[in-house]
Amino acid sequence: MDSFSDALLALAAPRLGVAAERSMRLNRALEGTTFRRDLEAGVAWSDDRRMAAGILGSHAEDNTFQWSWVVPGFAGTPAAAHAERLREIGERHGVPELTEPLVDLGEFYDPRAAADDLALMAVALLEASAAIRHGHGGRALTFIVADAPELASGGPDAERAADCLRRAADLLGDHGARRHTEAMVRGYAEHHGLAVRETEIELPGGAVPFPGSEDGRSDLLLVNELDVNEPVPPAILATAAPALACALAGQNALIDRLSEDGVDWRTPAWDPEARTLRFGDAVTVQARELGVLRQDGTWAWAEGDGTAQAKELVAGGGEASWAAAEVDLSGHPRPAHVAELLACTAARLGGGWGAWSVPGPGGERRFALTDPEGPDIGADAMLAALHTAANIVQQLVLRRDRREVTRAMGLGLFEHCGYVPWGAGEPEFLMGVRGLYQARAYVSADGTIYRLSSGLFGQPG
Repeated sequence: MDSFSDALLALAAPRLGVAAERSMRLNRALEGTTFRRDLEAGVAWSDDRRMAAGILGSHAEDNTFQWSWVVPGFAGTPAAAHAERLREIGERHGVPELTEPLVDLGEFYDPRAAADDLALMAVALLEASAAIRHGHGGRALTFIVADAPELASGGPDAERAADCLRRAADLLGDHGARRHTEAMVRGYAEHHGLAVRETEIELPGGAVPFPGSEDGRSDLLLVNELDVNEPVPPAILATAAPALACALAGQNALIDRLSEDGVDWRTPAWDPEARTLRFGDAVTVQARELGVLRQDGTWAWAEGDGTAQAKELVAGGGEASWAAAEVDLSGHPRPAHVAELLACTAARLGGGWGAWSVPGPGGERRFALTDPEGPDIGADAMLAALHTAANIVQQLVLRRDRREVTRAMGLGLFEHCGYVPWGAGEPEFLMGVRGLYQARAYVSADGTIYRLSSGLFGQPG
């Protein structure tokens, strides 16, 4: 399906304006606080304020949304209580999205935005306070639903009400349901005991007209996102994210070439004197050591080209401790991702066309691939590298910086692989053109890549 059912949109519409208002209020109340949760017990805290909370569901990288009552061990527990109530509502009213274990959002224009919309409609139907999402690996998301009426309730004011109603109308319009806008506005007015006069409602401080399609879109963010812990500064990611994608593309291309030749690429041997990695019995590739990620979480830099430039980059970009000879990453939530980012950045800054990892008793040793005969990077290898790089960077970047970092990463990789960046599709997708062919990276409203494609120029991805 490419839109939600009318059964869901019609049922949610009368409560959607109020849900938008509550979500806005709770989001503002949570700003600057520490949000903690024990979802198995069904509770969360904003600093010391306790609230009921549970797991609504999760959005996977294949663009499916799974309700929490499906997850083994969650059914019948506080973690899934909200989702189970929602399923009961769906069964009573014949709403398929609320009763099916998996909701396929893959055909929606923006599947991640559709997941947010589904979560907001769930908040409306549950009369909850807000939905909050967080990453749980790669680009997957978990959606939490929170009940904090003391933080989210209150009377309306004209300015904020107009924005909330417009945002709710945008949601309906995005799914072909503008016809339910009047029901949404009247539901909001009824909730607050406000008078409705033809095409406007009377609020303290002024009247608010019914939102229409000509009003422009609201930029109000209603589904909050818990940001990553210990993010990499954007000044570093502007260079490091494209370097990561380019180095992974070179790695993928080498794997493809070795696989075609029937060579085992999984366990190369490092020859420090010859400065080569040997694959199988006959294939050697010139390489340069970059460092090692030890089992205790320490990243130890090697000396040489690329590592000095990488150290200079991280020191100037706000992570001076990463420029030390040995970097303690044991306390970082994603030490392997940081090590991969550092190694690939050093590989590219030193002129390497790829990066490689060789595990051993002392840890994972990282190498830059520097052989003069670098392999050609095909479209599949390029897009697979962008897929992997996006998963890594997603867990290291703040939401506010994500779009610009994603753009630099995608266009930088396209250009590296011989594709001319083509801006006609932005912000919906990044595109590179090479002769008669194109590559596209589709970008969600939250700055996340959600689909990749390649093919003849002009054909939709």
